[in-house]
Amino acid sequence: MNQAKIVVGISGSAASSAALRWAAAEGRLRGASVEAVYAWEWSGGLHAPYAPLAGRSSREDERRAAADMARLVVDELGEDHVEPAVVEGSPARVLLHAAAEADLLVLGADEADAEPYPVINPIVAACLLRAHCPVVVVLPGMVHGRSVGGMLAGTVS
Repeated sequence: MNQAKIVVGISGSAASSAALRWAAAEGRLRGASVEAVYAWEWSGGLHAPYAPLAGRSSREDERRAAADMARLVVDELGEDHVEPAVVEGSPARVLLHAAAEADLLVLGADEADAEPYPVINPIVAACLLRAHCPVVVVLPGMVHGRSVGGMLAGTVS
């Protein structure tokens, strides 16, 4: 029998940090591996062909910076069942591909300032509409509130 797999999107934001903590806690409960996916896109293709080359970073420099950030976030978490994955591409496409064989996809979303519901950005919306597994959206400040046999839910502290 294959080990359960949880995919979580990370970006360095407070919302993605909350999602990572939530996914790690859920992974412990399920005995699942957790793949913390950081999607990045090279900024070099965004420059006009006549723009000066000075100050541009190479694709490899940007990939290395993304890998360093993902490793730092996962290492700070301190969970041995969580591994970073750094993939070049648009975030929604990368996350959907990573979650294709996953049992659960966990994403972070920010709270709206004047509204009682979260801000669903285009990445979260695309994943909610197209993922082939359940998707959990975690807000900053949300803690994993489930124990073995409990409901899949969290609470805001």
